[in-house]
Amino acid sequence: MRRHLWLLACCSALLAAACGSDPSKPEEHHPKVPPGSKIGIIAFQDCAITGQEDCEGSGLIAGSIFAVELNDQQLVTVSLSRPVGPKEQLSDAAAVAYGKSQGLDYVLNGQVTDFYRVAPMTFRDERAGVAVHLLRVSDGQELYFHADRDTKNNLSSPEKILRNIAGDVKDDIEDN
Repeated sequence: MRRHLWLLACCSALLAAACGSDPSKPEEHHPKVPPGSKIGIIAFQDCAITGQEDCEGSGLIAGSIFAVELNDQQLVTVSLSRPVGPKEQLSDAAAVAYGKSQGLDYVLNGQVTDFYRVAPMTFRDERAGVAVHLLRVSDGQELYFHADRDTKNNLSSPEKILRNIAGDVKDDIEDN
């Protein structure tokens, strides 16, 4: 009986050691973008939803929000105008070439997939959505892709929704 208890105690200790983590060791930090990197945020492509007037200019709004939200001590963002029309698609290869011509380390190329602002007190939902690609300028490799869309009550705004999405992207690329 004593042997069984000893064996059970040893197995429990091994299981606890295997599942536990050493609190003296900090978690590894694997950012997708090293601290101090310069990221060009290209004004996003406007959404293209037929009959949705709020799509007009949505790419410039989204790009500006992402440039502000991603800029901090770790990342330096540069707002870039869109080298093609607001409704035209900008290929990742063209975005990388544009970033290279600006002397940047990375570029964020994106599209607004939804942008809908409602009149106050109409009890309809505000909506916003984007899809973004983080590209390394040196070799054109896509390091990160994020697509998200959200709705909030009409006391919110598409801009607030985009700020939340940008915060998620920031956390992902800084690996927070």
